[in-house]
Amino acid sequence: MRKSLLSVLLCTAIVFCTVFGMAISTAAAELYGDVDGNGEVEIIDATLVQRHLAQIVTLDKAAQKRGAVSGNTELSVIDATLIQRYVAMMISIFPVESNAGAADTITIHFTDNKKWNNFYAYFFNKTTGEEWMEWPGAELTDPIVNADGYNEYSIDVDVSRYDRVIFSSGKRKTIEAPVTKASYGFMIADKNNDRYDVDVYTGGQYNAGKIRTVKMDYPGYPEGEKKTVWIYLPDGYDPDDTSKQYSVLYMDDGQVMLGTLPNDDWRCDKTVRSMMNNGSDGIIIVGISSLEGNRNSEMCPYIGEPVWDEELLSQYLETMTKEEILEAYREDCGGEEFADFTVNTVIPYVEANYNVNSVRGFTGSSGGGLMAFYIDIEYAEVFDYVGVMSPSLNVYDASVWDEYLSTKDFSGKVPRMYFFCGNNPKDAIEQQLYPYSVEAENWLLAHDYPSDSLMTTTNDYTKHLHKYWGLYLPELLCWGLEL
Repeated sequence: MRKSLLSVLLCTAIVFCTVFGMAISTAAAELYGDVDGNGEVEIIDATLVQRHLAQIVTLDKAAQKRGAVSGNTELSVIDATLIQRYVAMMISIFPVESNAGAADTITIHFTDNKKWNNFYAYFFNKTTGEEWMEWPGAELTDPIVNADGYNEYSIDVDVSRYDRVIFSSGKRKTIEAPVTKASYGFMIADKNNDRYDVDVYTGGQYNAGKIRTVKMDYPGYPEGEKKTVWIYLPDGYDPDDTSKQYSVLYMDDGQVMLGTLPNDDWRCDKTVRSMMNNGSDGIIIVGISSLEGNRNSEMCPYIGEPVWDEELLSQYLETMTKEEILEAYREDCGGEEFADFTVNTVIPYVEANYNVNSVRGFTGSSGGGLMAFYIDIEYAEVFDYVGVMSPSLNVYDASVWDEYLSTKDFSGKVPRMYFFCGNNPKDAIEQQLYPYSVEAENWLLAHDYPSDSLMTTTNDYTKHLHKYWGLYLPELLCWGLEL
């Protein structure tokens, strides 16, 4: 039987406590979701969680433990949402109770911020083609109103079997997006040809962490000019708690990691928040700026003769020999210097000043993707995984890459390497980068790079923009960290 008079009295007590700022103590047996301790899980329990988070009431430790149904150690709006879903019979067990037996099953949330009204989720495996249900997939019903005031649909999916999702309304549909253990939710973004883009949704949680900024001396910069390094610390990071250590993802072009520059960025904070919503402690992300100096130089390593612009080359040949031009190119390439700065200046600083473990990743896109590939090869012992996103590998001919790779030994420790590139026919840049991006894995295999440390994926709708590389960041992290 549902709560009767006791429920009314408790609701009255909640209002009373709101006025006087009193704490609510709810000692009771351990029943997940039963925040008020009356032996049943009901809407009032979700309300108590929300009021606790808003600092209207204060729940004691026992009540907080019963309310932490997501499996995280601290209450969040996710717990209130899960309790609501439980009461609405959308789920029959809380994640905290099922994590041990269903570690690969996560709940994916979809926010109807465009008022599509009818929703389907089509899950499939990109590699095998296996689909959960035939198109249009599972119908999503019984939404709740989320923290942003939109209808929110939820569905559980085994991400060990299905790694892609397309949402549709029957008439409209989104591009495909990766679903991983670092995925939490999605919302509709801009129109993209005959489909819609998707953005990351984090369940109304916007306390995404903090950013620290450091200025560092960089070789070759004029006196007084320094390179900026941004250090993103996830929500809950405590500098005094050395028992809790985080892995670190290093990025070039750090100014686009999470809104340091407006409009188009990787939204790294949303990915980290999604990881945390799914039970992870999160990670630290270190972004190295390319705003200072000469990005084209810093993001380009020298490995041999580049692919020349023939018209420009002919102009230079009027006053210089081919050997002089190549030497000038070699001197202008600053990729080796950038890699050395990352490994021998930035990493030691981060590891001396923050609570980190020994797991390191690196990623970059476009010219930064070229640098990520180079850093993987040159510093294989330093990094555990590398994301090579729409890389400018076409700076060099395939034969030059083959000769360069032939000088390397991949029989020891090597990073797990993740390649991604868009293939949108209306994006000339991605079209130029695509052939080498998907061929690079074969280059490495030809030189005995272990096959189980390589992954390549593409998307026919994504363009040469940071938001698309950010869309695939969860998969990069799960692949690299072997989640």
